[in-house]
Amino acid sequence: MKKIVQALVVLVAGAAVLGVSSTTASANSQYSAKRSNSVRLIWRKSMGRHAFKATTGARYSRHLAVRYGNNAATSNVTWYTDAHEKFYKKAQGHNAIYYHVKSADGTLQGWIWRGYLKTIKNKNVVTVTNAADTDPTVDSAAMCRAMFPNDTYDSKLTWAADAFFTIDDSADVNDLRNQTAMSQHVAAYTPFKTMKYIDFNSKNPNSLKSIDAALTAAGYDAKTRATYQGWSVGGSVVGLDETLEGVNPGEGMIYLIQK
Repeated sequence: MKKIVQALVVLVAGAAVLGVSSTTASANSQYSAKRSNSVRLIWRKSMGRHAFKATTGARYSRHLAVRYGNNAATSNVTWYTDAHEKFYKKAQGHNAIYYHVKSADGTLQGWIWRGYLKTIKNKNVVTVTNAADTDPTVDSAAMCRAMFPNDTYDSKLTWAADAFFTIDDSADVNDLRNQTAMSQHVAAYTPFKTMKYIDFNSKNPNSLKSIDAALTAAGYDAKTRATYQGWSVGGSVVGLDETLEGVNPGEGMIYLIQK
């Protein structure tokens, strides 16, 4: 009897960890740590309501750890979107976007790669779009070039900043908030002789003026930024509707290096 009780405790705890609920679990639900670790989250944010069907592929939890079921089994379900997320697939070396979808009655939900979703061509189906369907932040390259006009934009440094913000564990984020750890982090993307990083908080990440004010508040006004002429620059800023562990909306990171 004791072993049975222990087994039930393990099963309940496992379900809680995986976030499996009655609305998404199915007979062919499957957990895979390998699949979850094969992707790195770039961003996750809300989006407008669109109607789709899906007959191929599968439906997953938000970091792909749990496969809820094959889309062929729910081919008659009309899916409605409310969020999307972008992953970097480590093995393939490219990005993929997944949509969070729900059935009309809310009993089924999950994340489906947008390539598997087919728009419903029905005049009776209404789709609503809004500004959240696009990246709500200032373009990283435009931000870096505007704030450091005499420097060279390096997309690898922007990747490094994105990677910093999308670390899934807040403890790891805090560990990186020191010069030595940050230098090692950046070195994984590009070699350098000297490195500086600027951690700032912008009230409005959609505004270059707000970002300029945030950099000034962090001790890097236009005059100070000009002293880094000829360096390479890259960076990123978290959007107002992005959900990332360990960081806040409006938080930005800019890397400056001498090669």
